Amino acid sequence: MDEDRDQGDFAFLLVQLGAHLAREFGERLAPLGLEPRHAGMLVRLAANEGLSQQALGELIGLNPTRMVFLVDELEQRGLVERRRNTADRRSYALYLTEKGRDTLGQIQASGHRHQDEIGASLTRAERIQLTSLLRRLATEQGITEQSLPGVPPAGLT
Repeated sequence: MDEDRDQGDFAFLLVQLGAHLAREFGERLAPLGLEPRHAGMLVRLAANEGLSQQALGELIGLNPTRMVFLVDELEQRGLVERRRNTADRRSYALYLTEKGRDTLGQIQASGHRHQDEIGASLTRAERIQLTSLLRRLATEQGITEQSLPGVPPAGLT
């Protein structure tokens, strides 16, 4: 009976842990004037510079309206710039600014410290195993590594 209960509690525990860790990560980003969705967008953009705003929005599972607002916010902060797309003059390609690259470095350093603190009690093998299991669960739920934190999977936005 206890074994069934223990196995059934993992979803609730993941929700609790996820909310706690998201709150902590948000607190780490606050001094930079950013939220997790901003950080996620900068990470995704760095890996996909030059994509059109529409193509990047589709990649990360963000509807066009939300994508415009998010890019506007990052552009106002001087972290992202829109450039005319040479392949399609009707659209804009997105790029990080120098300030955006510097900020991304700060986000990544903070993220690594956060991850090290979270996983301090786990061995390297346990971290690898946990990551593998979480990736499998995320994939089953339609969440890709490109999805932004806090954004519903594609088709639900």
